[in-house]
Amino acid sequence: AALDSWIHHYNWHRPHQGIGGLAPMARLAASRNNLLTLHT
Repeated sequence: AALDSWIHHYNWHRPHQGIGGLAPMARLAASRNNLLTLHT
């Protein structure tokens, strides 16, 4: 249960410097219509 909570925080809330301070899921939602941008 603790790992699930950490994974949720890491993917949905924690800002990541490598993607402009966005959380990974925010970047995914922004790129939903352009899948090629997810793998660059």
